[in-house]
Amino acid sequence: MDFLKDLLEINNIIYLTKLAEKQDLEEDDKEIFIQKYNKISNRLFTPCKKYRIDEYKMKVKQYKRVHK
Repeated sequence: MDFLKDLLEINNIIYLTKLAEKQDLEEDDKEIFIQKYNKISNRLFTPCKKYRIDEYKMKVKQYKRVHK
């Protein structure tokens, strides 16, 4: 679970960095922006215990049958 938390945090930092670059902020302002919005509640994804690969495979098979 720690790996997932680390991955989400890294993803959030990368996303915030891209947002800061789009806003043309200076280096100091970028750091402040990232620190301000790099909060646990601002993560993009939440862990889920459900594994739905079987449902996905069924949908793909149905799509392939219909679109041959």
